[in-house]
Amino acid sequence: MKTMRYYILLFALICTQVILAQVSFEAAASRDNIPLNDNVRIDFVMNQDGDNFAPPRFDNFTIVGGPNQSVSTSWVNGKRSFSKTYSYFLQPKKKGTFTIGAASIEIDGQIYKTKPISVTVSDAVAKQDPRQQYNQVQQQSLAEIHLVAEVNNRTPYVNEPITITYKLYFNTNIAGYRGQKIPTYNKFWVHNVELPQRPDVKIGKFRGKDANYVTLKQDVLMPQEAGTLTIDPMVLLIQAEIPTGRRDFFGYPETGFVEKDYSTGKITINAKELPEAGKPSNFSGGVGSFDFKVTPSKTSLKSGEQLDLKVEVTGKGNLNLLTMPTPTAHSALEMYDPTTTDKITSGVNGMQGSRVNNYIIIPQYKGDYAIDPMEFSYFDLNTKKYKTINIDSLAIHVLEGPTLPTNNEAKNTTVVDKNELFQANIAKPTIVKPYTSSYWGTTLFYVFTGLPFLAIPFFIIVVRQRRRSASDFDGIRLRNNNRLAKKYLGEAKKHMNNKELFYEALERCLHNFLKAKLDMVTSEMSNENIIEILTDKNITEEAVKGFMDLKNACEWARYAPTDQVNVNKDYDNAITVISELEKQFK
Repeated sequence: MKTMRYYILLFALICTQVILAQVSFEAAASRDNIPLNDNVRIDFVMNQDGDNFAPPRFDNFTIVGGPNQSVSTSWVNGKRSFSKTYSYFLQPKKKGTFTIGAASIEIDGQIYKTKPISVTVSDAVAKQDPRQQYNQVQQQSLAEIHLVAEVNNRTPYVNEPITITYKLYFNTNIAGYRGQKIPTYNKFWVHNVELPQRPDVKIGKFRGKDANYVTLKQDVLMPQEAGTLTIDPMVLLIQAEIPTGRRDFFGYPETGFVEKDYSTGKITINAKELPEAGKPSNFSGGVGSFDFKVTPSKTSLKSGEQLDLKVEVTGKGNLNLLTMPTPTAHSALEMYDPTTTDKITSGVNGMQGSRVNNYIIIPQYKGDYAIDPMEFSYFDLNTKKYKTINIDSLAIHVLEGPTLPTNNEAKNTTVVDKNELFQANIAKPTIVKPYTSSYWGTTLFYVFTGLPFLAIPFFIIVVRQRRRSASDFDGIRLRNNNRLAKKYLGEAKKHMNNKELFYEALERCLHNFLKAKLDMVTSEMSNENIIEILTDKNITEEAVKGFMDLKNACEWARYAPTDQVNVNKDYDNAITVISELEKQFK
């Protein structure tokens, strides 16, 4: 009996110890060593809910916050996890090493205590101004933004396609961006690659580090002359979202917005002349890698039937600028001007696709004829040499129809005047009675006779006026440009629902306005030249800036893939800008 009681008591004691072992109540400091002028947080954490919490004495500290209570409950794989924390924020009163005593809590009728913890208080340190700290965070965040222009080849040959890609790398939140300056490509042929209106964010490498990036703009360029060519930079005003270091009412971090201009810098392209050694006399101007084919729709047909001849160049390179070979054939094969079909796409690898000339040939006489051999020469970028593709002559068999006349037959052919045909069949002459006029001497006769004399003074006035107007060439050009400016502004208003057409018409309006007022031509429409001329005309700095901002907004909206535009605002701004300049022009 005694043995049985012993086992029951032992079992109860073990169960009690197991239950007690499941309860945890601990104290922890946010850091063990703090400056005298800083705070420390003390947390008392338990894994089961309790009552009658009693904190220790904080004799060497001042309580500046707390107690703050937080509870966390979670379920993982069907098991419940619980945590309850009491937090105090303490300000030390003096230097030294101090012990924070035990706190107590009652859980299920049992009292639990934490172990004492030690905190060392050292000399006070100079605290950083929060504004200075925010500025450092701001500068660090802005330093994570990079606007770059990537060029796949900086030493191309003349007419060799190269690709320039504008990318924005960032590791902070970008709230938006606006184009300040769009790059210009003087002495380049340009093709804009179509990109999504809302570019996708991708992950790449910048200076060996992972970074997010978007592709803003991509163009295929072909230098039109040799030498050192310069591409102006792209400039963006970028708005970044920066943490302020403060928290809102609900405890979430606050952020602010900062704007900064970013530029790609100028880009230098050193274009090379194509070599003269080995250059064929029939060089097409093609630079790249091409194939050449000539395909007739049929080789046997009747006189008067249609034959389609397909002359095709395919490959990768300056397809849109090369000269296509022209077929020649016997005069009995009547050949019509071709229709051209281009299927050319642009991307990171330049321009590729095909260019096809379709000729219609109609034979006139029966016989065997030939389309002369053809050649296509181009400069191959892989071998850096000229290549020529030869096509043999094509035999054309006309099976039915009239025979081609010989030289003697052509000479003996009598030409008959159509006016003399069938004259021999006239049997007798036709007699026509003379016509008697009732016009002479009438009132109508005298009116028409005197009318020219009455119109002479009016005619002289009109002629003189037209001569004065015709001699005023500058006035004619100014009136025409004014008329065009009003026309394009009207077109811009019609296309306010279409961003591309609206900004294209608005930009033409601005150009024609300057042509009318400054007697400029299109080749003089660089930004620097416009600012210089407007300044020389004593136009105010605000008016010049308003015009240039509007011009840059048009260029950015047309050439950059962004929806961040305000059509109505820009239209109203155009009216204001033109009106203000109109007042200041003398």
